Amino acid sequence: MKLKQWQKNLLSILVIVVGGFILFNLAFILTALVVRATMLVMKVPENMPPPYIGRYITLALILIISYMVFRSHLNHTIKATFLTMPLMVILVMIGISLYGQAQWVIYGVGALVIIAVILYLYKKKLPWLYYFATFYVAALGVYIMISGMDI
Repeated sequence: MKLKQWQKNLLSILVIVVGGFILFNLAFILTALVVRATMLVMKVPENMPPPYIGRYITLALILIISYMVFRSHLNHTIKATFLTMPLMVILVMIGISLYGQAQWVIYGVGALVIIAVILYLYKKKLPWLYYFATFYVAALGVYIMISGMDI
C-alpha cells in the first residue's frame, strides 16, 4: 500500500514528536550520568550542588553527536527528529543558567536561540520538518516554563 502525501507528513510529525520525547529522556539520562561522574571524580559531597563542568561536558558531547548526525546521509525526518534533542538541551541549559532571573530574560534568551535556528534553517532552505521540530521544542519549552514543571 502506497501512502498519500498527507499520510507521510502525518507520520513524519508523529516520528518527530515521539522520537524527540525519547531523545529528550536519553539526553537527561546522559546528563545525569556525566554530572554524577564529574561529582565522583571531583569528590564533591552529595549535599553540594553539582559542578557546572558536568553540564558543559554533556552539552559538548551532545553537540558533537549532533554534528555527526547532521553531516550523515540520514533522511530529513530522522535529522529533524534529532534536532529536537540539542535544541531542548540548550533551552534547558539556558533555564538552569538563568535560574533566579526574571522570566522575561529566560524567554528572551530562549527566543533568540529559536530565532537563530529558524534563520539558519531558512538560509539553508531545509524542509518543513526542521521548522516543525524547532517549533515543537519551542512550544514544549514554553509549556514547561508556564506550568512550572521541574526538570
